[in-house]
Amino acid sequence: MFKGASSLSLDDKGRFAVPTKYRQQLLSEEQGALICTIAINEPCLWLYPMSEWYEIEVAYKNYPI
Repeated sequence: MFKGASSLSLDDKGRFAVPTKYRQQLLSEEQGALICTIAINEPCLWLYPMSEWYEIEVAYKNYPI
């Protein structure tokens, strides 16, 4: 798990680069398969390796509405 803030900029196509200090570990986990989602209460993006995202999906599916 990574915690902290990094400033990002978007290129002309609206893409951003993952900061170098995180890139290698993210690519080595799950062969680089990630989920990128927004934070509801914060102006930020969250990146999850697929295995962690599946755990979140299961937790939400089991959450009573």
